[in-house]
Amino acid sequence: MDGALRSLNGVNFIDLIGTESNINLESDLNDLLSLCYYHNSNFLLLDDKNLSPEFFNLKSGLAGAAMQKFANYQVKTAILLPPNAEQSERFRELMYEMNGSNHFRFYENREDAEIWLTS
Repeated sequence: MDGALRSLNGVNFIDLIGTESNINLESDLNDLLSLCYYHNSNFLLLDDKNLSPEFFNLKSGLAGAAMQKFANYQVKTAILLPPNAEQSERFRELMYEMNGSNHFRFYENREDAEIWLTS
């Protein structure tokens, strides 16, 4: 996994947007956690291009595993999804539920995601 270390409002976060890093398997989640600890940051910014189709298929368990791992290890994670992205009704329900959490949220634009991550 590779990502850029960025800083905003004195908070360092790992930015995977524009990288070729992808979450395809649960082991990729461990690689992301290692990247966070390597950079001494508990803040992560991803977009839909970093996520495999399995992530959006709740039957695969990948999204649930990601949310659980990131919450357990206190990694605040924002995911950018375009407003017209097609998701299942169940995934939209999960997004709605997660957007009320302190560890995992979905955003349509980078600015809002960065503000949440760094506040």
